[in-house]
Amino acid sequence: MPAVQTIDAATLNDWIGKGEVMLIDVREINEHARAHIPAAVLMPLSGLSSAELPDAGGRKIAVVCATGVRSAMAAERLFAHHYDSVYNVHGGMMGWQMAGLGVAQGDDTVSALPG
Repeated sequence: MPAVQTIDAATLNDWIGKGEVMLIDVREINEHARAHIPAAVLMPLSGLSSAELPDAGGRKIAVVCATGVRSAMAAERLFAHHYDSVYNVHGGMMGWQMAGLGVAQGDDTVSALPG
């Protein structure tokens, strides 16, 4: 049986651009407001339930947090609930920002860290 796989920020960015992934951000509301990936759906790990997940519409599911630890837990939880194509984003938001990829903030303006 396949397990949760890990992807990097570049792969996630490619999948987002192609519309191939539903991205779930499992950080808390205040973390998400400071900086988030524009395509992300906020579903904090503290309340994550497979019953409340939006329909992925046949797309892959990628899970992100600050560094990859909480998202790994969430991805395992989703995989255990029979979601087959679940991926943890290696390095989380830190990895995304270190790759120089854009983020949105509370008002959803896009910014990028200097690279």
